[in-house]
Amino acid sequence: MSQKRSKNRFMQDIGLCKPLCAAMILCSWLILSPTTAKAADDVAITQAVDQQSTVKGTVVDINGEPVIGASVKVDGGTTGTITDLDGNFSLLVPAGAKLVISFVGYQTQVITVKPGTPLKVVLKEDAELLDEVVVVGYGTVKRANLTGAVSSVKMDDLKDIPATNLSAVLMGTMPGVSVSESTGNPLANASIKIRTSGSWNSEPPLYVIDGFIRDDTYFNMLDPSEIDNISVLKDAAAAVYGVRGAGGVILVTTKKGKVGAPSVSYSLTGTFRQRPRYTDRAVNVMNSQERIDYSRDVIKNQLNVPNLDSWVGYEAAYYEYSTGKINYQEFLEQVREMETVNTDWLGILMQDSYSHSHSLNVSGGTDHIRYYASLGYNDENGNIRGESSDRYSAMASLNLNYNRFMMQFKLNGSTMKREYTPAEVGVTTYAYNTSRSVPAYDENGELWFYQKNNVSYDQPFSIINERKNSYDKINTEQLGLNVSLEYRLLQSLKVGVFCSYNVSNSSEDVYFADNTWYIADLKKASMSTGEIDITTTLCPVGGELRMDNTKNENYSLRGTLTFNKAMDKELNHVLSASLIGELSSSKYTGFKITKRGYMPDRGMIFNKLETMNKDNLYTAYNEWLLTDDAMGVMKDNLTNLVGLVGSFVYSYKNSYIFNVNGRIDFSNKFGDASNDKLLPIWSVSGRWNMHENVLKNVGWIDMLALKMSFGYQGNMSALDSPRLIIKKEGMDNSFKELYSTIANYPNPNLKWEKTSTYNIDVDFSLLNRKIRGTIGYYYRYTRDAFLSKKVSVVNGVEAYTVNEGNLRNQGYELTLNFMPVNTATSLNGQQRGIVWRFDPNFGSVFNQLIDKVKRKDRVLQDEVKYEDYLNGKVQVAGRPVNTFYSYRFKGLNPENGSPMFYGTDKTTMVNGEEKLTKEIYGEMDREDVWLTVMEHSGAREPFLQGSISNYLGWRNLGLSFNLAYSVGSKIRLFRMFPNDGVVVGPEKNLRREFVNRWRQPGDEKYTNVPGILTGSAWNDARWPWWTTEPYKFSNNLWEMYDFSNIRVVSGNYLKLSSLSLRYVVPEYICKKMRVKSLYVNLSGTNLFTICSRKLKGQDPSQSGSTSLINLSVRPTYSLQLNVTF
Repeated sequence: MSQKRSKNRFMQDIGLCKPLCAAMILCSWLILSPTTAKAADDVAITQAVDQQSTVKGTVVDINGEPVIGASVKVDGGTTGTITDLDGNFSLLVPAGAKLVISFVGYQTQVITVKPGTPLKVVLKEDAELLDEVVVVGYGTVKRANLTGAVSSVKMDDLKDIPATNLSAVLMGTMPGVSVSESTGNPLANASIKIRTSGSWNSEPPLYVIDGFIRDDTYFNMLDPSEIDNISVLKDAAAAVYGVRGAGGVILVTTKKGKVGAPSVSYSLTGTFRQRPRYTDRAVNVMNSQERIDYSRDVIKNQLNVPNLDSWVGYEAAYYEYSTGKINYQEFLEQVREMETVNTDWLGILMQDSYSHSHSLNVSGGTDHIRYYASLGYNDENGNIRGESSDRYSAMASLNLNYNRFMMQFKLNGSTMKREYTPAEVGVTTYAYNTSRSVPAYDENGELWFYQKNNVSYDQPFSIINERKNSYDKINTEQLGLNVSLEYRLLQSLKVGVFCSYNVSNSSEDVYFADNTWYIADLKKASMSTGEIDITTTLCPVGGELRMDNTKNENYSLRGTLTFNKAMDKELNHVLSASLIGELSSSKYTGFKITKRGYMPDRGMIFNKLETMNKDNLYTAYNEWLLTDDAMGVMKDNLTNLVGLVGSFVYSYKNSYIFNVNGRIDFSNKFGDASNDKLLPIWSVSGRWNMHENVLKNVGWIDMLALKMSFGYQGNMSALDSPRLIIKKEGMDNSFKELYSTIANYPNPNLKWEKTSTYNIDVDFSLLNRKIRGTIGYYYRYTRDAFLSKKVSVVNGVEAYTVNEGNLRNQGYELTLNFMPVNTATSLNGQQRGIVWRFDPNFGSVFNQLIDKVKRKDRVLQDEVKYEDYLNGKVQVAGRPVNTFYSYRFKGLNPENGSPMFYGTDKTTMVNGEEKLTKEIYGEMDREDVWLTVMEHSGAREPFLQGSISNYLGWRNLGLSFNLAYSVGSKIRLFRMFPNDGVVVGPEKNLRREFVNRWRQPGDEKYTNVPGILTGSAWNDARWPWWTTEPYKFSNNLWEMYDFSNIRVVSGNYLKLSSLSLRYVVPEYICKKMRVKSLYVNLSGTNLFTICSRKLKGQDPSQSGSTSLINLSVRPTYSLQLNVTF
């Protein structure tokens, strides 16, 4: 019988399921029993030849904990035994024999027997098998004993992926974990969803770092080189974290020291990131000539051009020619120059960025004390000029164990300095949406300014000047301390205390200089005289400085009592129970204020205004001084939480494992009438290791296990309170008394939003671990979900939150690990052979809103607008969350090129009789009218996401790549008519689709892009007949075109998310260089994406419901050097 071994470390010092190790004794005894029986005969023969002796000893781990069920065998022989509950063993061996001691998750040791000397063997962790230990809530568990749906990844497997934050690193690594980047800005964090959450309230995941809850900012500030592994709780196992784990839990474990001589490692990574270019498919905008051609058509059709105050481009030249300011020849010269200027706004405002990161760490220790320390620095430059981020991080970790006492000490700190361009400047939007016929510099190479948005006041604008004379600086400092103390009272009873303190300070300064257009818009200086209008000015002198300072302090205290006991000597029945009490406090304070008159070049002073008099009133400015922005706003929030967690685990013969977890949380968010102030959250789960019994003798099955779980989770609304909340205000100017306003009306009947979760998984390992994986199915049902209901205004509010929603969420997940080829060997420090590993995974999600009364496609909200159907905010029975609808495009009018849509004709044939459509619609519910002119398009959320990872190793070279894919989402293209058909200003650019617009009758056969409308056609499109009806379903035809089915395309994609080539320097060369190891890695991310041609380069992760264009996800290339001394 072949011995089935799991590549995992059995960590006994922490974990809810630690006592399950005792069940391994039975398994090991069963494996060794044939050899043990045979050994009896061997002993009889050996006694006649050799002298034998009894050797006794103890096997412990590096923490001094006994290793239960470790295998002790005579090297080269068949005699063997296993350790008992105290880690002791006794074995009769020949003189001079060697013993082989092994246990899953530890390095095998060979010990020479010395007669009369008791042995104490310390087993050390096997680094190659650590991936078989999984971090779960409040501890760890062997993967072989895992009962819940938990995905995990070792950071060593992801260290070749260059990324500025942890969120982006996780893309495509685990099924059911969706990571999306809505922008290509490397300084922005990606968003994470776990099984897309079971609520349309979009609960984010909970982040737990080294056992303590932190926020997503803390998570993304971590240095990836300091992290050991990341686990994700996806099913009801997250119940141990209460309501905060409703959106799933991400568990991060940082590195700790390892036993051995000091080891020092240094890593350097340099990264190059490309900026967007007009030649990119994603930049689908007009060049200068195409934009001037469109302007000619506008003038030819005598359309009114808005924004005369931003008088630039072809329109400005034509106006000057028509008014006699320039002659025809001068007009042609200006137009010719505009057609060829092709200003490279993307190159002027953006840049190819170069970044670098460094990490230095030291690790080592003895059997009783281990240490780890690291320093990190990351210098990240954005693709937008002037934007950067500098991050410094440090961590020190100390693990101490002596007899029954264990202590862990961890100190970490980081500081991050980021600089952006203020959002009001809109650099990315300007670069994509500004006409390329507008120059950036004049003929002398000086910045070119033009008046923007006003003809009365002097407001010169240059985007370059705006960017250079404004900034948004964010500084964040964080310091954290974790201390844990554990003491073993009895062999089966352990008590522990865990403490954590974390403090972070964040300051943000947003500045606009007095020479920016932003200040000019506030200053109101006369175009002719330059004098400031004292009655309307909002900033008479200087610039503006917005300051926002925040301090966040978190305290956590946790006490644990853990009981582990094998109920019989054979270790058939093993029990484990844990009781955890948790107390946490979070205090959030800050101050936010806006100051004007700032002059940083004069000693950072705020200029004083002259004394007000009858000729100098500054009316608007003084009114602004009384606002909250100018006077400042104090921020103060205190949250105290108390929780009680219980866990029970029972194992029978290491084959059947049963687990129960429960938690009780108290919340003051709900009133007495709800009877739900105290919510117990619980889960039950089980595992059947079939390879331990019914499939024990099937040679090609290494492991086959069935897992099932069920549990309840809860969620609470952060926007509601059972009691009336009064906001105290200052002095009322009219009544000359202090006054208060109502911040929140009471909602005492609000209950918890409850979610029941079912999960079933099959874990398997076949053909000597060449094929491994997990296939699973989950079902989540949310009831009493929060919905907004319309109420009479006599109640003081127009809407009320109630528990009336139901949502069904289900899906499948698959993770596979293939190793078809593995002939790798090591000879004299040089690698030989080939390794090929192929790891696909996918996660599917199918969610559906449920209503037991209303039929499918009926709206669940009391109050709904037609826009809700278009933007995916409508909640429709029988449809997924984020379902959206579109108008049904009919074609272009052959007479004038205006768009036509089904259901919008003025008359309709009914039973052979022509009737007015408005009369037919007047007899219908408005929702039925909307569904008549619209059709269901799909949902923005994909129902299937996953990745395909490959690794090919040959000798000292390793090539790996990851393909990420998404199936099932629908994407709306960016809007072509954001101004609802009104001609855009001459400084604006247009999407290139307009080049193929309708121009003359017959074009409708070859294009679906509307033409430029004039006269009555424009009026009919701008104010169609239904806009005055109570069932109004659109504002105009251009809105219908942008939100029509012709503008909806598939969001399916296949992306090469990462590619890396690593070379490991042979060991004999490293010895000559006096280093332990050295490798060089070349990698790239986001190298290409295969998607629908109809997207015309638009990123599948971006939706077109607005005209705003985000920076597309950019390709990056990195070179990494890692050396260990």
